[in-house]
Amino acid sequence: MRLLILCLLIYLGYRAVKTFGGPGKPSAQPAMPADLMPVDDIMVKDPACGIYIPRKDGIRETIGGETCYFCSVACREKYLEKAGKASGQA
Repeated sequence: MRLLILCLLIYLGYRAVKTFGGPGKPSAQPAMPADLMPVDDIMVKDPACGIYIPRKDGIRETIGGETCYFCSVACREKYLEKAGKASGQA
């Protein structure tokens, strides 16, 4: 009988700690609707090879007042070389 009462007290103590002492349940719904959540990043097209990359991961270069994003240093160099030849600089 003592064992049964002890088990009951342990269980009630566990439930009390869990209810009042533990962190709250995580919400099943997001804080904001999906259509109002801010965009994490924007995809931009690499002008040298034509693939789309996240703007935050791109290599940024300002060329003639225009900001371009490249997927790699090699693509940036290739584009700059092509732009130099087109403008008459060798």
